[in-house]
Amino acid sequence: MSGRAVGIEQAASQSGNASRWAIRLGSALIPLAHAAGQNLVTVLGLRFMTDSLAISAGAAGAIFAFVKIYDGFADPAVGAWSDRARTPWGRRLPFLFAGGIAMPLGLALLFGAPSFGSILLAQLFVTIALVIHATGYTLLTIPGFAMLVESSSDPRERTRLMGWRTYGNAVGTMLGSTLPTWVLSQTGPTRSGHLLIALIVSAVVFVATALAVRLLAKAPRTALPERAGAARVNPLVALWRQVLLAWKNVPFRILAIAHVFLLFGTAIGSAALAFFTRIGLEQKDNVLGTYFMLATVAMLVSMTGWVWLSNRVGKKACYIGALALYAIVQASWLLAGPGEAMLFIAARGALSGLAGAGMILCAYSLLSDAVRYDYVTSGERREGAFAGFTTLFDKLSSAAALAVMGTFLSAMGYVPSASGQAAQQGAQAKFAVLMCVSVIPAVAMIAAIVTMLFYRLDGATVEAAERQQALAE
Repeated sequence: MSGRAVGIEQAASQSGNASRWAIRLGSALIPLAHAAGQNLVTVLGLRFMTDSLAISAGAAGAIFAFVKIYDGFADPAVGAWSDRARTPWGRRLPFLFAGGIAMPLGLALLFGAPSFGSILLAQLFVTIALVIHATGYTLLTIPGFAMLVESSSDPRERTRLMGWRTYGNAVGTMLGSTLPTWVLSQTGPTRSGHLLIALIVSAVVFVATALAVRLLAKAPRTALPERAGAARVNPLVALWRQVLLAWKNVPFRILAIAHVFLLFGTAIGSAALAFFTRIGLEQKDNVLGTYFMLATVAMLVSMTGWVWLSNRVGKKACYIGALALYAIVQASWLLAGPGEAMLFIAARGALSGLAGAGMILCAYSLLSDAVRYDYVTSGERREGAFAGFTTLFDKLSSAAALAVMGTFLSAMGYVPSASGQAAQQGAQAKFAVLMCVSVIPAVAMIAAIVTMLFYRLDGATVEAAERQQALAE
């Protein structure tokens, strides 16, 4: 019997023994963990560096860009490594557990950064902290996505699992954005207040990861044949092969490009909102926390509807609709200013969460279809490599967003501070913050919509390929 057939039989046997609900819950806990840790840094990291560590906006953006680029190019290697790993826990779980340790460590170091009395030393310290944090994020996201693709051959079940991932992502987003900002509104934006929120979120990340590893211990998995485990390839050669692999998969390529625009827009919009509520709306952090809370609630409440709608009208149509809604919400900040009614801020939060649920669900569900299509047409197990490239595009787009935002703010005269409070800003700096929270994210969403118009793969094509594979075997 071939190694591939053995792998399929092994997956089928383990699938019969594993609890479907344990897999779903475990699939939700992984994104909960990495979303909590990532959102804390995305929402408050740049502002903490500029307004608490007195690091210039340009330098802070450059640090974020450097770390994202480092981590992004490490992603394909981690994906391929997890594809080939052989451990008693299987291929993916050891990576998840390591990520659940590294990410909290990075959070504690970043938001607990001591006063060095030197901007250069502060920049070096936060760079190291962000590298550790980003490495943990990679170790959590790549194996987590790859395990989901492996867990079922049914496209509808994978969509359900994507729904569970989105639920987990929503809860993690709230724990990493709403909870910290509410805590800061009570403690004040002090060094000790930032360290407290970092420790709280770190505990969430570690506990959620440990539970997920436990729940996914018996999840379906496919083992490589012995000959594949014995092969050794130069890492640079392997990386180049993965680049070619991703580029040749046309549906994956189109989705990845759209994903870059999506992540660019959401990253710059989320980071800018922490500045805009303080400077543009002249509100305290509890308003920022309430915004993210309403967005999370809307995301959770609407998820079932998005799953239903995507199965009726198609994932592509739902994806484009969600992108358009998010663009409208972000563009509406152009109409906001000091004294903005809380009703309008709350409405934007709810609509942002509604759009976010559709974007996350459809983006990753479509990506899983493209990766699964690669397997059923090629017979190769390359989920980790594709997951690596997915997160590579995520990191590069986030790096570009934060670098653009930091450079733009510096060029427009944004003044850093060491007090925890924003310094008095000029009209140009306020204008830059407004553009970062409104026009730039909206344009990015429009670019993603245009890209998706070229996407052709649908669920029926994937199912047909699955049936053809089954007949061939």
